[in-house]
Formats: sequence, C-alpha cells, structure tokens
Amino acid sequence: MSRSMRLSPFDPWIAATIGCPGPHPDPAVLADWQVGALRRTIAHAVATSPYYRKTLAGLPPDFPRTLGDLAGLPTTQPDELVTDAMRFLCVSQDEVVRMVTVATSGTTGAPKRLAFDAHDLAATLDCFRVTMTTLSRPGDTVLVMFPTTVPNSVGDLIMRSLPLYGATGLAGDPTGNPETLAETLRRQKPQCMILATSQLVRGKDDPAVVRAARDCLRSMVFASEYLPRSWKAELSASFGCPVFDYYSATEMGYGGGMECEADDGYHLREADHYFEVVDVHSDRPLPPGELGEVVFTTLSRRAMPLVRYRTGDAARMLPGPCPCGSPLRRLGPILGRIERHDGTVRIIQPPKGTGNRP
Repeated sequence: MSRSMRLSPFDPWIAATIGCPGPHPDPAVLADWQVGALRRTIAHAVATSPYYRKTLAGLPPDFPRTLGDLAGLPTTQPDELVTDAMRFLCVSQDEVVRMVTVATSGTTGAPKRLAFDAHDLAATLDCFRVTMTTLSRPGDTVLVMFPTTVPNSVGDLIMRSLPLYGATGLAGDPTGNPETLAETLRRQKPQCMILATSQLVRGKDDPAVVRAARDCLRSMVFASEYLPRSWKAELSASFGCPVFDYYSATEMGYGGGMECEADDGYHLREADHYFEVVDVHSDRPLPPGELGEVVFTTLSRRAMPLVRYRTGDAARMLPGPCPCGSPLRRLGPILGRIERHDGTVRIIQPPKGTGNRP
C-alpha cells in the first residue's frame, strides 16, 4: 500500500470522543470507555424502556464490568420493533423529532418503527460529517442522489453535513434517470457522488453517464443498500475513480461503518455503537475471522436505544491494524443476508442492483 494513504477519519473522531490524545485511539482505552458507555446505555434502557425493563430485569447496577459480560444478555430481534416499537421508547413522545417507518427486510410483513430525538439526529449529522471526509475535502461539490426535501431525512442530513467541513452539496435526481444524471455531471461537474445502488442500475452502463463521470468524479460512495463487490471493481474501472461502501441501517441511526482507501473492511462507529459478530445459531460472540451475524448495541442513543440488536447481516470481524494505519478492528464485507426457515439457516445474496441491503 502507498505510504500516502490517508488514515481513516474515524480514528481521530473516535479518539477525540473518548478523550484519547493523538490521531489513533488506543484499543485498550476505547474498550474501557465502551464498558462505561454500555453501562450507561443499559441503565437508561432498563429505567425508561418497558421492553428492556422486562428483558433485562435483575442486572446489577455496575453491569457490565467487561465487554465480555455483554454475551450474557439476550439479543433483540428485529420483529420486536414491528410488534410494539413504542415499548422501546425512552423519551416522551414530545421529544421525538423524527419517527421512521422501515420495511421489514426480506418480508412483506408489517414495518419497523424507530424514533429519534434531537440528540440522536445531531449524532447522525456528526457521523455524516466525518464519513464524507473519507471521499471529499473542503471546496468539493458532492452530488447527493438521496431525496433531500424531507427534514431530517438521510439526504437532508447529508446535505447539512457537507458545509460543516467546507464542502458543498448538490441535490441530484433521486430516480436515477440516466439522461438527467449525465446532464448534471456534465453541467455541474461534482468531484464526488453519494447514492444508493438502485439509483445507478440504469446509469452504470450508460455511455453518456460514464463519459460525464470520468470527466469530473474523483470518488463515489454507496450507502443504504447492498453493493455487490463486483460492482465496486466494475465502477471503479469504468468511472475512473475509487468506490467506497458505507455500511448503514436505520436502526444504527443511519451510520455503522465506512471503508477507507485501503478497501479492507469497514471502520466502525465505535464511540456510538458496540459491534459483535455472533454465531447464527446462538448469541455467542465469535472471534475475528469467523463468519456470523452482525449484532450491535447503541452507546449514545437517547430516544430508542437498542441492546444486542440482530441485523441479519453476515460478516466477519477483522482484527487491527488496518493498512491505513488504524489500530482498531474493522468489519469485513457484508457477505449476504441470514435467512431462517423451519430450523435451518442459510446466507442469501440480494439480486444485483436491487434496493435490498443485506
């Protein structure tokens, strides 16, 4: 790897959050900080959430004492956010700034509902600010393909995050119409673009889009949906720029992890979430390198904290250091969606170019 490779911006962000001097968070200091954050999160959830008051009853006030203690807790299933999401709410409904309805992945059943207060959305805005500096820099114009008209939506928050470090947002056509996209790239010449996979299905092989992209884009980032690994290589070659993948879910407050220039896993939002990879047949955490289901616990969420929430995503945890210089662990590529049926478990991959995120 080149010596000029930039350190993931997640590192100094996390270091500053946990009070660790220097650009690199010390993994041991981070672990101690996360234990304290988990203790606060669980205490908050048990005290204010009817769901966790019942499922986590009887825990000592100093729980957990170590990160390993978390393995003794039950996991939270996504279906619980379908049947009665309001049992997870930890603030008054007057404090809820945004309530999001999310389709249940892989089913046609009832949607999940998630609540965010002003503090939660501020954390997302800060996450977007840091994430976007991976692919852009002050003075850049970033084409945002997500809808931007709804206040506090993903597109709106991304647009608002860009001026925080000196970049400018340009609202694109969310339909992904190739003719409109090519015209926007030709006329506006953005240096960077952020979009969902489904928004480029019609444009990725369009000659006009490819020519216009090669003339201006310096980087692209995909978010919200499944990005096939084959697409990354194809698009990087045809569009002539690096392609980054941003790991996110609404349940994570729209942010989980971001790739760096090393293209060697997602740097995780470690000061806002504690991630585990667990055995698909149990709640047992797996060591780095073993394939399992991604589970996370929120560390700073106020309105609707989640404890050991099962994402349904299949991946491996990667140990540090990263080739970019970060000493922290990373999450490997999302390899598919975990599907359970009649006691069997299998990993499936969504069709290429669909809106399904594994």
